[in-house]
Amino acid sequence: MPMFHRRTKRALLGFLALGLVVAGVVAGMNRYLDAQREKRRSEVERKELLAPPPVPVVIESMPLERVRKFTAALEPWMSADVPAEVAGRVVEVFVEAGDSVVLGDSLVRLDATRAQILLDAAALRLSETERLLNEAERLRDVKAISATAYETALSEARIARAAFAEARDTVERHTVKAPFDGTVNARLVDVGDAVNVNEPVVEMVDLKTLRVELFVSESDLPAFPPGATLPLRLVSGRAGQLEPVVRFASRSADPATRLFKVEAVLENTEHNLPGGIQGRVDAVVQEFPPGPVVPAVAVRFAGADAIVVKDTPEGPRSVKIKVGPEIDGKFPVLEGLQPGDKVYIQ
Repeated sequence: MPMFHRRTKRALLGFLALGLVVAGVVAGMNRYLDAQREKRRSEVERKELLAPPPVPVVIESMPLERVRKFTAALEPWMSADVPAEVAGRVVEVFVEAGDSVVLGDSLVRLDATRAQILLDAAALRLSETERLLNEAERLRDVKAISATAYETALSEARIARAAFAEARDTVERHTVKAPFDGTVNARLVDVGDAVNVNEPVVEMVDLKTLRVELFVSESDLPAFPPGATLPLRLVSGRAGQLEPVVRFASRSADPATRLFKVEAVLENTEHNLPGGIQGRVDAVVQEFPPGPVVPAVAVRFAGADAIVVKDTPEGPRSVKIKVGPEIDGKFPVLEGLQPGDKVYIQ
């Protein structure tokens, strides 16, 4: 029994010693942490003492413009796949790709042998009916023919004239002609090819004028009135700045994109620019006249209110102002500040 008490006493003394060691370690850690916190606080206070006092920014007066970039497509003013109006075999091609043509120039001729035969027959028929009509008119004048017989001769002459005109038109339609002044972009047939009605034989474009097309949002639409000049630069960088003139802006949005089409006209009389290229329009979509402008970093918002810290004789004071939209890191000031006022960066 005395041995048991001695062991218990030694165990209790061991636990007590361990507790004292742990307590000492914890106390040391707390002192260390307190020292580190005090050190950091002292460093912050020292930096604050060394930092220069905030300097207010002077409000300047200047104009502001919001510029947006739009992709523009430059297309030929007119383009057409010129078709054959009748079926037939190609017997002659008058043009090659790159040729310039004017309205009515012959492009391709189809074999018109059968049509010419029908035209010759119609011409003979017309000649005969005209002879009979002249005879009927002579007899009518001497009252040697009835009115019915004269009307019959007149009717047959009219029918013959119509048949001749139709036959002549059919022969003429065997020659495909240019529908407008322009350039041959591609020849689509060769001599000997058989073509069907409405089959394209030549591709033509009109490059004297280019159609400049871009799409804008509803909010930007007022920046593109008819007659306005657009600053256009080609994506390729060639030709410098161009100045197409707005012809019209669509009054209804595209159902899929909800954007409005703007079309402008660019003169290209020397054919220096091809169709189907892209450009960029840097358009001013919103502008403010010269007036007070505040840096965006000096403004904070509390709900719908814009607030700045203004430098006053009594010291810094928070004041509410009214601003327009942010443009390039600045706000146009509509109310609350004047040029020369000073505000602090927040």
